[in-house]
Amino acid sequence: MKPLRIAFVSSHPRMRRFRRDASYIYRCENPALALSALGHKISLIHITALLIRRDFDIAVFLRPSRSWMFDYVTDRLRARGTTLIGDADDLIFDPACAQFRPSVRNNLSDQMKTQSKFILHASALAKMDKVQFSTSELVRRYLALHPQVQCALIPNAGHRSWRVLPPASPCSERNISYFSGTRTHDRDFSLVAPALEALLQRHDDLKIRIVGPVSNIFDHPRVIKIEKVLFKDYPQLVRASHISIAPLEDTPFNQCKSALKALEAGMMNVPIVTSSVGDYSGLDVEGVLRANSASEWESQLEFALDPENYQRLSAGLRERMQGFADVDDCAAKFLQFAAS
Repeated sequence: MKPLRIAFVSSHPRMRRFRRDASYIYRCENPALALSALGHKISLIHITALLIRRDFDIAVFLRPSRSWMFDYVTDRLRARGTTLIGDADDLIFDPACAQFRPSVRNNLSDQMKTQSKFILHASALAKMDKVQFSTSELVRRYLALHPQVQCALIPNAGHRSWRVLPPASPCSERNISYFSGTRTHDRDFSLVAPALEALLQRHDDLKIRIVGPVSNIFDHPRVIKIEKVLFKDYPQLVRASHISIAPLEDTPFNQCKSALKALEAGMMNVPIVTSSVGDYSGLDVEGVLRANSASEWESQLEFALDPENYQRLSAGLRERMQGFADVDDCAAKFLQFAAS
């Protein structure tokens, strides 16, 4: 295959910060690293950069939103023969599901305004030649609304740059780490909070690390709060974890979530306990435990804390997880989809 000119385009409202967005890092930067290794010419750009003429064979628009600028740049690209691919990694295209967006459920966003944003996302995706999604549930839901559209599942994968990082060695400090990422996870954290409190009472050497914003953290001297960090510093926090957790409320929105936190933890040989929601429910990898109730959260975490169990769960987890989702495989799948 001859080298292709491929643009990964962000429509992030903060033009100068789009490269820091987690979705952009995993849906654009990560495959870009794999595609560059294959010899393709990659551009990581904001949509405003397309106001001047740029020529590409393929342009991938992450979470696009309909606007005059979007119409202007996509019309110009299509006129020059560019294949336009939309990319969505969340349930942002169905206004009927706006009530389930975590920001709405955590009273951080207005439902009507969220519905309006979803309509703009849906309209932008409808203008694409093809659309790719991060989970099979997103594909299923989109095809139910738009059965004639050419869609593909291009899953999230562990970040390619993490491959060269050494995995965690047996951690001297026993801690359970929760990486919230955004302010929208209070309801998720409440699912596991009772189990964490009970474990702190039983294990004098156990610490709980909360990385990122969570407002409903219970007070305890061994609960450590860490501010959200830049992505370049993030792998070291994952690596310093003993056990990671990924609680998710069971909603239509979260049923479309990828198992990204498990992929990240797995790359560092860190076992994880997750809710049985979204892609986590089908992640059959030793080192990934699932919990569906407060009692199961407590028992699964207790199981993982046992030294003998921990050794079995953590040893070789990176290799097992790579067999589940590898970014080089995803890049090859992307090229096949773009050419079809």
